[in-house]
Amino acid sequence: RDLVRSRGLGDVYKRQILFYSSNTHAQDYFEGVIHYSVSYESLHPNIQKQVLERNLGTSFTAYILEDRYATIYNTKGENGWRKIIVRLDEGYTYTELEKSDTIVKTKFGNSDEKLIDVKKNTKPTKEVLGEQCLSVTLTTENTDPNAWYTLHSGTYYYSPKYKLNPKLYEDYVDGFWNEYVERAKAVSIWNKNEFRPYFTSISEATSIEEKEVDKAFFNPNPDKVIKEE
Repeated sequence: RDLVRSRGLGDVYKRQILFYSSNTHAQDYFEGVIHYSVSYESLHPNIQKQVLERNLGTSFTAYILEDRYATIYNTKGENGWRKIIVRLDEGYTYTELEKSDTIVKTKFGNSDEKLIDVKKNTKPTKEVLGEQCLSVTLTTENTDPNAWYTLHSGTYYYSPKYKLNPKLYEDYVDGFWNEYVERAKAVSIWNKNEFRPYFTSISEATSIEEKEVDKAFFNPNPDKVIKEE
């Protein structure tokens, strides 16, 4: 939500972020590292697929704990990679660009989207990493007259095996992800997002590694200035 940091393309990143959980720790929620691939289809004659790949990235890695997660996108634009930290325990998102000396801190809910529809689908199912997945579809409208997109539709496939803690997502209203978690109660592992009238993206988990992740990884870079939006 810039090709790459306007409020619009921040949504692309947030909706590509997938959360996993597993029956491992006492709390039954996943902790570890997940790798994803991302592909794009342009819906507009003035937007090239190569530009989307460069500015949004063709892959990303997520580092996940129960009450927070961080993603690093392999963006190749002039600002380098992008790291987004979502602190469910604080109610804030931190966005860092590799070549910027400033980190942007944003409170949950700082957007101009309106929820049009949300529904839990029972068909069709999709097999992802050997799991049969159901899906939830979210449709939203951007009411900001200066926004670069007008309508977003996202379908998120999930396996009930990978549980989320719905209570921790109650206030995470960005992209209405709380609505998704309320219905799925599990992590999406294959996502299709359409930002009309410009492009479609598909993000898919390619590997999952259960491991301990140091909480320090989820703290903003102390060598950079934090600016709150």
